Amino acid sequence: MSGAPEEASTPTTKRDLGVEAQRAAMKDRRELFLALHDFRYGRGLEIGPLDAAISDPAEDDVRYVDVFDTAGTRDHYAHDANVLLELVPHVHFPLHQDGRIRTLAEAAAPDAPYDWVIASHVIEHVPDLVGWLEQIAQLTADGARLLLAVPDRRYCFDRHRPPTTLGQVLTAYEERHVVPSVRAVYDFFSTAANVDTRALWKGKRPGGREARIHDLGYTMAQVERARAGQYVDCHVWTLTPQSLLEQIKELRALGLCQWYVETLQERPGTVEFLAVLRRLPRDGEGADVPEPELASDLPDWLEDEYRARDKVRELRGRLKELRARNERLRRRLRAAERSPAPRRAWLRRAVVARARGVLDRRSSGGRTQGG
Repeated sequence: MSGAPEEASTPTTKRDLGVEAQRAAMKDRRELFLALHDFRYGRGLEIGPLDAAISDPAEDDVRYVDVFDTAGTRDHYAHDANVLLELVPHVHFPLHQDGRIRTLAEAAAPDAPYDWVIASHVIEHVPDLVGWLEQIAQLTADGARLLLAVPDRRYCFDRHRPPTTLGQVLTAYEERHVVPSVRAVYDFFSTAANVDTRALWKGKRPGGREARIHDLGYTMAQVERARAGQYVDCHVWTLTPQSLLEQIKELRALGLCQWYVETLQERPGTVEFLAVLRRLPRDGEGADVPEPELASDLPDWLEDEYRARDKVRELRGRLKELRARNERLRRRLRAAERSPAPRRAWLRRAVVARARGVLDRRSSGGRTQGG
């Protein structure tokens, strides 16, 4: 598990930047999450803090859960230059204990119930999304909030990857996946691509297949590990704000989710979006919950496709209009050429000046719309 956002990679590592720079980044990120919910009150649980915890045990009543205990985490990441071992917090509840992996609900049960839970860049890694949400629901009080930072597949290295379907989510739940499936491992490694996040936000196309990070040999090596039952860390799920909202709604309609989406917040220019889920009361009241509105009745990927087609139609219409204007100006210029000599030069200058004016206005308007 990792609490750090998965920004585009750079040559500079965390260890190059140093502990103080990381502390400053952690402070800024804490403020970002405090704007979603004031977790200085009530008891909380942070899942997968690694070296970038959002909560602060000096100010918050918080417990930490991660795969390994503190010593095990530091040992596991000893040679990772992007993990600052000094900032790994005390892990209260390790999942790996006595030679086996405990469930989240089992590990964190001693101090439950919790009033809030934080999970930054964790939900996309869990093998069984429905089961994970169920376990957190078991650990939390009615009305508790689950604060999430989630990679937006449109703006991160998942850009080449198809969106997650609810059928895939249900399959993982019914088969009780405890490690990422062969499907998830193959989809992740075969499509992960180098992207320019800010350029994607500006509407530029991502690179093609040449932008993909892993070759087929490396991908299949990871698939073989998954086939052997090993835990191969990857993005199991690809989400956007709208798809998360749609799927939580549908899972609740199926009786498989005790959460509703209270807040969604895009973060333009970054790889992630933020979400706050709220736990439904156990007595069954509050079925009609005030969730954000869907941006469209269409799935987000299909909406994007239709929006692109509409833009193409609009541009074709503008091009047709410009060609028609150009043809009218050509006809007037030819007429001017046939005019008597005293008027010819004057008409030519007038037509050329008007043509230039039309083109200048069009050019200026194009820059305004595209800027």
